[in-house]
Amino acid sequence: MNRIRTTLAVTSLTLLAGSAGAAVSFFDGVFNNSDWNEIVFTNADGIGSTTSVGQNISGGNPNEFRFINMTLVSSAPGGAVFSLNLNANAFYNPSSQGYISAIDYSEDSINFLPNSGDGQGTGLLIMQGGKIYIQRNPVLVMPAPNFSNWAPNAAPNLQASDLWELSSTGTLNSSSNPDFTITGGLMQFGFYRGASSGNFVGTGFREAGIDNWNVRILPTPATTMLLGSAGLLAMKRRRPEVSKNDAE
Repeated sequence: MNRIRTTLAVTSLTLLAGSAGAAVSFFDGVFNNSDWNEIVFTNADGIGSTTSVGQNISGGNPNEFRFINMTLVSSAPGGAVFSLNLNANAFYNPSSQGYISAIDYSEDSINFLPNSGDGQGTGLLIMQGGKIYIQRNPVLVMPAPNFSNWAPNAAPNLQASDLWELSSTGTLNSSSNPDFTITGGLMQFGFYRGASSGNFVGTGFREAGIDNWNVRILPTPATTMLLGSAGLLAMKRRRPEVSKNDAE
């Protein structure tokens, strides 16, 4: 009987280790409104700023895309607004699916207003434990003329330290990062768009789009194997004593 239990445990461990090495990907090239939820944050000097987001059914790369339009109202230099877009179908739990070694992020971007400088800052967004983390290293931008038409915008091999916590008051904390380890809780993924006034005071506009949103999560197999090994050892400790007849 114990041989059977041990064989089952080893088999389960092998399957667990094999599945942990596979990348987990999320993709959207249609952007149905029901699949996305937007949250808007502004800093103290950007209060009064607004955003407008939604699906356009044509004009993307190649068809549908999501537009993000911003009206930035800056009462002082450095006013900022953030459009935080969460995908309703993109979840990952490191504690059950494996330690994250890196995340590859990519999108196609377009800047509809060529005189708006870098257009909008963009990148990966993760919500974990009720906190919002946005990609800051690097911040992807979309200056004209390179992004007057659809163009790829990518950031491979992102680490937890590359994403910073963004508070509801629009302040960033570089020392607060998502937890990619097996102690990390459930993550929801999306993207953000941000605009800052720089030295400008007044009202400015940013109109841009996103298509082919792609998140590729790379788990670490060794971590999951370690978890499985711990479970196997626990099973061995709990097994009942074997009688002579059972052993035979």
